[in-house]
Amino acid sequence: MRLRMINYLKSHATLLRFGFRILRCILLITYLFPIRKKQIIFASFGGRKFDDSPRAIYDEICRRREFEGWRLIWAFVDPEQVSIPRGEKVKIDTVRFFLTLFTSRVWVSNSGMDRGLQLRNPRIIRIETWHGTPLKKICGEENSKEARWGIRLSRPDRLAIRCAQSEYDLEILSRVLQADKNAFLMADLPRNDELKHFSAADCAGIRNKLSIPPEKKVILYMPTYREYLINENRENYIAPPISMEKWEKLLGDEYVLLIRAHYAVSAALELHDSVFLRDVSAYEKLNELYEIADLLISDYSSAFVDYSILGRPMLCFAYDLAEYEEKRGLYLDLSETLPCEICRDEDTLLQQIQELDTAAASDRTAAFCRRFAPYAGNAAKAVADELQRRLYQ
Repeated sequence: MRLRMINYLKSHATLLRFGFRILRCILLITYLFPIRKKQIIFASFGGRKFDDSPRAIYDEICRRREFEGWRLIWAFVDPEQVSIPRGEKVKIDTVRFFLTLFTSRVWVSNSGMDRGLQLRNPRIIRIETWHGTPLKKICGEENSKEARWGIRLSRPDRLAIRCAQSEYDLEILSRVLQADKNAFLMADLPRNDELKHFSAADCAGIRNKLSIPPEKKVILYMPTYREYLINENRENYIAPPISMEKWEKLLGDEYVLLIRAHYAVSAALELHDSVFLRDVSAYEKLNELYEIADLLISDYSSAFVDYSILGRPMLCFAYDLAEYEEKRGLYLDLSETLPCEICRDEDTLLQQIQELDTAAASDRTAAFCRRFAPYAGNAAKAVADELQRRLYQ
């Protein structure tokens, strides 16, 4: 129900903008609320997850003695379904959530904490990491959007602490998020720090948890969502033109296939786990899936940038490229940007997997990483250091 309502509102931009402006005017009174000086509120993907960069920043803060005694609060869509090692939980979009939000000294999120209202209380420190390098158009620049549905600021936001993975996404994010370029840390995304520190024992433990035989290689397929694909129940879905039977017949002796749908997709493929296939859409830690994957397959996702940090082969299965470019739009020509050919049909993709030159493909991935993720490794520390600087300046 919640996702259906969100999809409906996003498709009625005029109504949404009007509602935002009225609500924002009302909520400006929250600037007068007393601030709890040692309180931080976190949210990941609008309360859907306990992961990504907000989780990495939370873990870093929990490790620091300077934050002992601080009140740490996570906002979730369904708090009862999540366990956190330290702190409290609140249900997002409730009265208690907004009271907690407007009285917290620090906000940490990866997709905006103020629900698109663009509130800029100068007494609050906002950490807004975003959640990936944009290959596809975002934040109102999509081809299918009549206009940006949020609120436009009169001048660039200089107050938030933000992260960029490279000079490429700095240019785009500073524009679409209406942010001053000088407010960005060129430090990659905190969620990616972990990719530099997995051990062989960690990898073996993850494979064992997913019951992957030691002799099998792993393919991770991560198709992104198409927001224009909405079923009769107003649910977002995906329907790649593939046959799992064909994949298993051709690849099953050598590989295990992991499929992870985008978090916004509520009606994905009808997948049934088998010796060959695992549906890992609900798997908690994406980095663990990256770590055990020998090959990534995606389409228009920032997963290409994050996974490139591991320096392993990647393939692009863009079966609906023309439709996606028309209805959503891309910032880059994928054929000239990605370190692989663009597969437009299933047979071509399967052939490329079977004929993969791992060494050559890994070299191309490394070059791609040097362009789009050259700073990976210590972003959570950089964010926490900047937060402490601002707290005590």
